[in-house]
Amino acid sequence: MTTRPLVIPATIQQAARWHTLQSARDSSVYHITWRLECAGHVDFDALAAAWQMVTNRHESLRSRFVARDGELDLVIQPAVDVTARLIEPVVLDVDQAAQEFLRIAVELHTQEFHLDAGPMARLALVRIGAQKELILTAHHIVVDGWGMMVLFNDLSAAYASLVRGEKPVFTNDAASFHSYAEKLRSEEEQGRWRRSLDHWRTALDGVVVTTVAHDREPGRPTAVGDPGTTVRYRFTAQADLGRAALAQELGATPFSVMLAAWQIVLARGGERELTIGVRSMNRSTRSEQALVGLVSNSCLVRATVDDQASIREVATAARDATWNLLAHQGVPFPVVHAALPEETRSRLTNVKLTLNYLGPIGQDITLGDIGLTMLQAPNRAARADMVVSYWDGSDGILAEIEYNTEVYEEETVLRMMRDMDDVLVMAAADVDRPVGGVRVLTRSAPAAG
Repeated sequence: MTTRPLVIPATIQQAARWHTLQSARDSSVYHITWRLECAGHVDFDALAAAWQMVTNRHESLRSRFVARDGELDLVIQPAVDVTARLIEPVVLDVDQAAQEFLRIAVELHTQEFHLDAGPMARLALVRIGAQKELILTAHHIVVDGWGMMVLFNDLSAAYASLVRGEKPVFTNDAASFHSYAEKLRSEEEQGRWRRSLDHWRTALDGVVVTTVAHDREPGRPTAVGDPGTTVRYRFTAQADLGRAALAQELGATPFSVMLAAWQIVLARGGERELTIGVRSMNRSTRSEQALVGLVSNSCLVRATVDDQASIREVATAARDATWNLLAHQGVPFPVVHAALPEETRSRLTNVKLTLNYLGPIGQDITLGDIGLTMLQAPNRAARADMVVSYWDGSDGILAEIEYNTEVYEEETVLRMMRDMDDVLVMAAADVDRPVGGVRVLTRSAPAAG
């Protein structure tokens, strides 16, 4: 192992994230926190040792950022000492334990990361009586949701070995983030994004940005880092069946059916010209799938939904749009944005609605042999008006929606989710029903600012 830091240019995605943070109203908007309820005893010493090993293993966790002369460098340090925290508050009333767990989670989530110094992730074990929670927080500039799964799988494996009294041995070398960054630079320099840029210029020409109608107006455009929170929604079993049936019939991904359901809700809410952000995992190689880093990319799906169109037709269009998105997902969104005409760029400065599929995140997750339950994220800032993230659990589809609390009430968000649920149920009952026959309570509107 080298004893000198490795200094390379930050990736385009990292630089964009860093620049956005300079004006974000709350810097915790790009913190990712996993709050995990533990079903058994946790050996804290083994946990702390495993955390150090995982940090040593992954370059992104040993990174920091240096801005100079308008450029951003990524500094990968050869070693970083990290300390897991053990928090044991005194709670006299057992009924207050849930509130105390949440208070601590919010405090840890919102604690500032110093991007010029690091570390870029932190781990705490909170114990109140017999109850225990793990709280893992990382900065989105060095890791995405998929990367969090890779990170935690390594933590679990290392912990399992240590509690058995064995030295952890990882089956593979960690994927190198600096190699990934170099690959991106090479692709850009060789002009390998040109065809995809042409696609996005055409696809986004004259795009209109849509949102869910606000409950109230703050007197200024909504922006990254506005006050926010999360709420969860569990889709009905009938909706899950409707999604699966339509996906199978059309040869579509379940994601594209979810996208179509949201498009129908928004269209029936008043706006037929729609643009929804989609978070693409963007990991096409085995090495990228094993990488802890910021690899995911933002893409946009545009649609025009007429009342005469059937649910089948909207879902078919969403299917085709999703396949096109996947074919062109590799170009970082900041590059796409910069290549668009100025008028289009101004409309896409802050996409208001995003749909994010998290895959099997949180399903059958363990720390060694300790069962874990992923609890609701303690976010207190919003990246957009609404970000709908969902995953497939053992008991169906679960969504967690981050939303801007300056403009929405929780009931507005839940009403929209119930409308999506209803559309998925309708898809199973009558896939050829015209969209104009779908009734929703959600109202949509053109996005301002």
